[in-house]
Amino acid sequence: MKEGKFEDLGISADVLRAVRSIGWVEPTPVQIAAIPVGLEGVDLLAQAQTGTGKTGTYGSIILSKTAPNGTDPSALVLVPTRELATQVCDQIDALAQFSGHKCFPVYGGVNIENQVKQLRKGTDILVATPGRLKDLLERKDVTLSSVSIVVLDEADRMLDMGFAPSVNMILSKVPKKRQTMMFSATMEDDIRKLAVKHMINYRDLFVSKDEPTLDLTAQYYILTTRDSKRDELIRLIKDGYPKMMVFCRTRRKVDYLARKMKRDDFSVCEIHGDMVQNKREKTLRSFADGEVEVLIASDVASRGLDIVDVDVVVNYDAPADVETYIHRIGRTGRAGKTGKAVTFVTEEDIGILNDIEKKIGRRIVEIAPISPQSIPAKSEETPKTRAKQIKQRQAAKKVAAETVKNAEVQKKEPKIVPVKKKFQDEGAAPERTLRGRLDRRRTKTEIEDGAVAAAKTKPAARKQQAREPAAKSAKEEPRERTQYPKPQGIPENPKPLHSYVKIDRALPPEKDMSFDRIEISIGSADGVDQNNLVRFVTKTSGITKQDIGNIHVYENKSRVQVVRWRSQEVVDELFGQSYNGRRVMVYNLSDKQ
Repeated sequence: MKEGKFEDLGISADVLRAVRSIGWVEPTPVQIAAIPVGLEGVDLLAQAQTGTGKTGTYGSIILSKTAPNGTDPSALVLVPTRELATQVCDQIDALAQFSGHKCFPVYGGVNIENQVKQLRKGTDILVATPGRLKDLLERKDVTLSSVSIVVLDEADRMLDMGFAPSVNMILSKVPKKRQTMMFSATMEDDIRKLAVKHMINYRDLFVSKDEPTLDLTAQYYILTTRDSKRDELIRLIKDGYPKMMVFCRTRRKVDYLARKMKRDDFSVCEIHGDMVQNKREKTLRSFADGEVEVLIASDVASRGLDIVDVDVVVNYDAPADVETYIHRIGRTGRAGKTGKAVTFVTEEDIGILNDIEKKIGRRIVEIAPISPQSIPAKSEETPKTRAKQIKQRQAAKKVAAETVKNAEVQKKEPKIVPVKKKFQDEGAAPERTLRGRLDRRRTKTEIEDGAVAAAKTKPAARKQQAREPAAKSAKEEPRERTQYPKPQGIPENPKPLHSYVKIDRALPPEKDMSFDRIEISIGSADGVDQNNLVRFVTKTSGITKQDIGNIHVYENKSRVQVVRWRSQEVVDELFGQSYNGRRVMVYNLSDKQ
């Protein structure tokens, strides 16, 4: 066989035509090694690095060996995540554009009834996550009796996520006379046991480990502090990378960081396991299309996302273990293109950094951290604050212009001259002035009319009338003024409202000090006792010993009481961590009840 030609791999003419239409020029090493073996019909256990064309490998085998236009699925592909299910189906559809095969993905997080309606229309290749497919089987909405090829993609990830029981149940519903292919980036003992259990005379292919030792991925780290991480991230973004993925340990950190970056007008979006499926798909689409420059993700996105042309992967939080680091930075440096990986390392993360260097067999290059003097002031740090300053300057200019305009209007207004002074200047007689006209003697008729009116007026009204002449004379007495008087009772420099009015702030909510029961999937068989379990929980989640109640350690699990107001934080921080080489799963038993 001549290496580097799809024509020599044995795939069907329709698939070969689709390969040329997609633009694939040369097959990858895993395709050269696995496609001929898979076309022979033997079971296959293949280990290959992330991003090396595994989907194209088993997709070509399935399309070349099965017939299209079936009612029930003839091929089944199991994947760990919803995103991977969608991407696998999209790529198989591209390879099946000339063969007529139909591919349909099923996964959780969306309406199951809509998926059932689509399945009843018929599909040839079913791509599914174990949880949703198990639900469909239990409801008897799908049958696997016609399946002749089964593929387990990212098998190591499925085991990490606790899908082993669901996978065993699903494979028991598939005919025993079938071809089974398993693809994985790592090949631990648990994966081999699962493979041997469901395969007959399998062929073991080792193509490449999932290690970032290739020159395509340049790896760096920055020694920093928790408070300086965001400044370091902003510096990397301003370096002008078109596509950047930023990984945080927990979904809370993802939401917090995305909220802060959006507030400062950076082009970011976020993805984690708690998002509804349509929002996750919209987020990935906007990032893949270049509408958003930075994708902030939890470790749910470190595997199974086939996003091309990612320039930089940033480990905002250091990974819990070496495998997570490998999976994260595997999002860049794919398909022959170069990439960069930058890890923010705090003093507590130096140990994991040393473990990573030992595992990959190379030194990670240090980048000098940003100096405090080079951090811009908050007022000039972001486009949002700069826009705010521009608005403030424009408002100040507007106020200044109105002040000048008012001054010019006042200059044009005639000066008000007192009436008395005017008549005196003109030499008029005192009786002809306003005061003289008011002080002249009344006639007899005027006096009598006034007496009658006073007699008809009530005593209180008469007292009021008695006061009116003095008030009227005071009001009518002219006074010299050149500008409008200032309103009474308003200081020249008024203070803000809260200086005059006492504002009672709401008291902070009381912390719920009752206990939740947390179950952790490590026990005495893993070397756990009460003391080192307390150290593991407090160091990883950041809570104190006072927040922990009773502890029970069993052989394969442990149960810990944690104060309720911090229990969710403990679940988020512990989930996916590693203890003595074993991945930790965490459950809040109080939520289940």
